[in-house]
Amino acid sequence: MALGSERPRRARILSAAEVEFAAHGFAGARVDRIAAAAGVNKQLLFHYFGSKAGLHKAVAEAVATRLDFESVGLGTPAERVRELVRRLAAATPQLGALLGDDTRSRAVRAAVRILEDGQRSGYFRDDINPEPVAEVVVAASLGRHRAGGASESATGGAGDFEGTVARMVADYCTWR
Repeated sequence: MALGSERPRRARILSAAEVEFAAHGFAGARVDRIAAAAGVNKQLLFHYFGSKAGLHKAVAEAVATRLDFESVGLGTPAERVRELVRRLAAATPQLGALLGDDTRSRAVRAAVRILEDGQRSGYFRDDINPEPVAEVVVAASLGRHRAGGASESATGGAGDFEGTVARMVADYCTWR
């Protein structure tokens, strides 16, 4: 078996599917390759997940959970925004095909919490609406790779992008 029979079959299937979907996207991924890599037959894969779409959804949910946006909790609100952006931007090149609506929703909720915490503590203005600001943060972070901006730039690379987004949020949200 490719991934080891000591691991539970469902976990082996999810692991193999993550690699396949990340490499080939939904349309290019092949259930035969996933089953072979997991060391199971296709029927077992369909038994657990119902369909290729069901498997893709389970993998996307597992990835969203693993990114753990809820743990972005140390530092100033601006530092927390920067960490959230870093996690999203780091995951996008490898897992872009798996970062679906569930990931985006979790990231937006985390960003809203950070902004609301900043408002409660007086760090951010209380007259801003956290929802659209959170949407912009997440869209910029996820869209960076899709727009071809994931390579390191001569002016600072990924760290510069994260810092820029955090500064933009802080500039817009802080009292003047």
